[in-house]
Amino acid sequence: MKRQLLLIAITTLLSTAAVAQPKCYWVFLTDKNNTEFDPYTYFDSKAIERYEKCGASLYDISNYPLNRNYTDEISSLSEEVVGESRWLNAMGIMATDENIEIIRKLSFVKNVEEISSDYILASNETYNADIEEELEILADKGILTNQVIRLGGQHFIDKGIDGKGLRIAVFDGGFPYVDKHVAFQHLRDNNQIISTYNFPNHREDVYGWNSHGTMVLSCIAGIKDGKKLGLATGAEFLLARTEVNAEPFKEEVWWEQAVEWADKNGADLINSSLGYGKERHYTKDMDGTSYVAKAANMAARKGILVCCSAGNEGDVKWATIVTPSDADSVLCVGGIISSLKEYRHISFSSYGPSADGRIKPNVCAFGHAKVASPNGRFTEADGTSFSSPLTTGFCACAWQTRPNLTAMEMKTEVEKSGDLYPYYDYAFGYGVPQAAYFTGDYTQPQRTFNLIDNNESITIHFLNDEGPNEVFMNVEGENGILLGYYQLITEDYSDISYSKKELGNGKKINVSYNGFYDSCPISNNSTENVKLSRKDNAIYALRNDNTFPPKSDSNKHITFFFRYGYNLPNATWDGYSRNIAFGERNYVGGKRYQFAYAFAFDFYKYTSKSLTNAKTQINTSNFELELLNHFIIVPKGFYLDLGAYGSVTLSRKEKFIMSPPDGDDPAIPYKGDVIVTYKKFKDINWYQYGVIARASYDFGELLTLSVFGTYRLSKIIKNQSILLNTNVDPSPWSIGIELEFGL
Repeated sequence: MKRQLLLIAITTLLSTAAVAQPKCYWVFLTDKNNTEFDPYTYFDSKAIERYEKCGASLYDISNYPLNRNYTDEISSLSEEVVGESRWLNAMGIMATDENIEIIRKLSFVKNVEEISSDYILASNETYNADIEEELEILADKGILTNQVIRLGGQHFIDKGIDGKGLRIAVFDGGFPYVDKHVAFQHLRDNNQIISTYNFPNHREDVYGWNSHGTMVLSCIAGIKDGKKLGLATGAEFLLARTEVNAEPFKEEVWWEQAVEWADKNGADLINSSLGYGKERHYTKDMDGTSYVAKAANMAARKGILVCCSAGNEGDVKWATIVTPSDADSVLCVGGIISSLKEYRHISFSSYGPSADGRIKPNVCAFGHAKVASPNGRFTEADGTSFSSPLTTGFCACAWQTRPNLTAMEMKTEVEKSGDLYPYYDYAFGYGVPQAAYFTGDYTQPQRTFNLIDNNESITIHFLNDEGPNEVFMNVEGENGILLGYYQLITEDYSDISYSKKELGNGKKINVSYNGFYDSCPISNNSTENVKLSRKDNAIYALRNDNTFPPKSDSNKHITFFFRYGYNLPNATWDGYSRNIAFGERNYVGGKRYQFAYAFAFDFYKYTSKSLTNAKTQINTSNFELELLNHFIIVPKGFYLDLGAYGSVTLSRKEKFIMSPPDGDDPAIPYKGDVIVTYKKFKDINWYQYGVIARASYDFGELLTLSVFGTYRLSKIIKNQSILLNTNVDPSPWSIGIELEFGL
């Protein structure tokens, strides 16, 4: 009874810790009554200039501070004030369940919403940390790397365009060694880093922590041995640290604060190589309505162009873009492979469209880049984290050529400069932006193919056999929404034909080849969905089974697990008796809490302590059902499970084992233990049940490592007197480790 009471107390304590710990909330206020605001003392002069250019009001109510009487009262009921947002008229706080209910009832509180998730740095693994070989360069110029050559950057260089006069804010997890790295020497020499702020630590120092920001900044303005890693080497910079791995619930508040800070300090552009996806939201939520998406849209209305990574979810179940790249006013940037000869989607780059059917990504750039590393050297890295800053640097240079454009006008012009425009799809957007469009060097492409309507089919007829062999094609339905999109690889430039039945219920077919675009109406009454066959042409890895809107992932998933543990010893039973289990676990529920159930087979071996060189061993095999409350403490990090299990015994056997006295009698050679009897053990309960607790760390989608403990509430042996004349049952406590493998 004492042990059961102790277990109940421990379980209650763990449940309380999981449920009652402070959580992060947005608290939205009703008004800004009795507040004062002077924009000419609040804003940097460059911000005032930007407001005037785009026609936004300096005295807009969104710029006014929060009411101090309101914030003071909310602060007194909070565990921590994470930050405040003027634009949202809201506070980000940490509060207990009890206090948040008090806050919710305050007369000046409009509503309260919990923030629950983790952020995603949109980069994959970093490669070759100490690369010393020369970066690839344009043979006749020698001052550009391939990642900026692909953007047509030489046209900017020839005209002396380097982003001068533009101010770029970069949001990331840290910028270690930027204050020392040779790649940024020109920024330091010319005082181009205007301001920095570390939002998690409430101070200006950003030159530490996550190296991701260092790599990202180098793709906007880095230089190695005189060769540009990014195009905007003449721009000014604002560096904001907004992310901390150990604080998964606060980063949305910091991101929102950083946008307002960038606005105040005169930013023209923002680069955000991070986003919020499957750990916080469902795919249906990627419609521009998250609070970071709303902040990004508001920044655009105030004259700031926001560039965001599409995300690295293209080759996992989530697949689609992450927020705030889903915002209508954001330039969402996807990734392609790092080649000047081939034009391919890079596998991990997230796909569009937004959940409400808008074109995403908007454009694309290299998803594999040469970057500065925080050890003072240079390396290579993968991720749309790098396609976005490459494009941000491009946008700064493009804006330098057309300084009178507003942020939204510039976004449109960058899309038009894409090398596939007006063709688009949900892998490439409008293609890779080209500098020639902004420098007056653009030439209209010559016709490279004809689209021929053959009544029952449509044929792509090539006019020559020169140039790239990639053909981009989509089938467009109502309201511009794509029913399918494809990249065809043709080797012999022979005609490619599709029957109108194959094209399904599409309204129009759009094709881009070697810079030339054309379209043709389908005029077909079919109601079938589009799914083209491969024919004799390779169709590369684009999603051609798109549905609209994107399917909402239910967060249900299945894993397999292997458990190895020990039953703890007691006065009769030896330590440590082993138990092994393997099975399947199913999770269902939300983003913070889930319910899990598992089916498993487990095997127990209980061995008694030696008694006059004899011992008894009981072996059982069981079918087990496990029910768990799955608390997500830190998404993509730590988890806590509390629950119960029950099992049915399938087989049970007893071994009675004799050992020689010491093995030192020469007349009795020692050959190990001797099994004297091996029989079915009848005096054991058919059913077992108990409780289980599990603490887990997630190493990614494929592997979770856990430590677990169980307490058995049932007895194992029905007739206690038959075993060694004792009344002692095996200990109810078990501990061990578990490996869980995702699908």
